[in-house]
Amino acid sequence: MRRAPWSMLALMWLPAGLGAQEMSGMPAMETPRGTAAERPPAESLRTVDQVKGYLTRVREGQIPDLSRLDLSGLDFRGVDFRKADLSGATLTGTHFDQANLFSCDFTDATATGATFTGANLDVATLRRANLRQANFRKASLFAAIIEAADLREADLRETRIIGYLRKANLAGARLTDANIGADPGNQSMGVMRAQFLNADLAGADLARANLYKADFSYASLVGANLTGADLRNADLVQTDFTRADVTGVDLENADIEGAIFTGARGVATLKGLAQTRNRDLARFDP
Repeated sequence: MRRAPWSMLALMWLPAGLGAQEMSGMPAMETPRGTAAERPPAESLRTVDQVKGYLTRVREGQIPDLSRLDLSGLDFRGVDFRKADLSGATLTGTHFDQANLFSCDFTDATATGATFTGANLDVATLRRANLRQANFRKASLFAAIIEAADLREADLRETRIIGYLRKANLAGARLTDANIGADPGNQSMGVMRAQFLNADLAGADLARANLYKADFSYASLVGANLTGADLRNADLVQTDFTRADVTGVDLENADIEGAIFTGARGVATLKGLAQTRNRDLARFDP
């Protein structure tokens, strides 16, 4: 499926130069979603066939309303949910592998142990969603809002993420080989990059992840594995790398003001450390 034009996606993001407002909790803006489609009683939307039948009856321009339903354990592999409202839904162990979840709303949904492998979650909203131990391997989360979501122990290996993850909990999550780097070709529309402000990534595995220009300001990466990760041009203001493994990490042009590297392993192998910004304000072991 074709992505939405940049003119629309740009509305979701804070423009370059608003770092102070980001820190104060200014939310990312969302695009208009349209009007909700009338739906049958909840008891008639309990099976895969019932939900698929409802989706096919929704008229163009309307939003499928699946909010607050319990669809736990159902198999929706490859189903087109485009722009569906799944806010507050219970989706424990539900299968969304290869599904089209473009611009879907999962606000406050519970999807623990759900699978989204290879799914399209571009422009989706997962604010405050409980996604603990969910599997997003090779999924696309481009221009997604994942603020304050619970992604503890989630599988995000080889996943494409350009999202707003302020205060998200990714403790113990697997992000090896994830593509979280900014796209340099889109800078004319403002900085489209992953934002992990105040996020918790303690113990997460980010080995070999592309984190180019990502914003981890005030985030916790305590005990995380970052071996071979690309953090060039990243914002690492007061980021906590205590006891993290930073072997072979590339920090060229990163801002490490107030960053904490005490007890970190592999500091001697850091690349581009001499080219970092505010190195004198970072904390290293003596």
